[in-house]
Amino acid sequence: MSTEQDPVKNIGVPLGEADYVFLLPNKPILPLKSMEKGLVAEYVSELINLNGNHWRKILTIMSKLTVPKLENWRQWRNEMLSDNVTIIFDAEQLKLITGTTFIVGNGFRDEIVIADEAITLGQRHVAFLTPNYIWCPYLDYRQFPNVLIDELRHSINNNIPENACFKP
Repeated sequence: MSTEQDPVKNIGVPLGEADYVFLLPNKPILPLKSMEKGLVAEYVSELINLNGNHWRKILTIMSKLTVPKLENWRQWRNEMLSDNVTIIFDAEQLKLITGTTFIVGNGFRDEIVIADEAITLGQRHVAFLTPNYIWCPYLDYRQFPNVLIDELRHSINNNIPENACFKP
């Protein structure tokens, strides 16, 4: 894992430029290469190589939630961090953010309480939605299945019907 001395505060576009922000509880092992515009696909590949299948799944769910056209989620997974998505690991950074923020997992719920006006999506696995914040399960298919991805995309994208289910 990365250390406290690690200067990296986020992965992806600068905080003020992100359309989508994911607040995650744990920072991965970070690639040594910088995440330059033309090398983001290599950075994502190295991020997955260093952190295993677990991070491939995390990035895949992020991609399915933020990709403009769902059928392009595979390509978007390698591009989203240079276009309009950032990942942060500290709730204090939320003060710098204007985009839609996914508060991932239960670890931040004491710090960032679910708003009373939040809409509840899902049944067995749920997410809570307000205009700027989405409290969602951890980005793992056991906790965040495709049916919840479908529901969330439907709500985020102004009720445009899509389906995240796919064949690998």
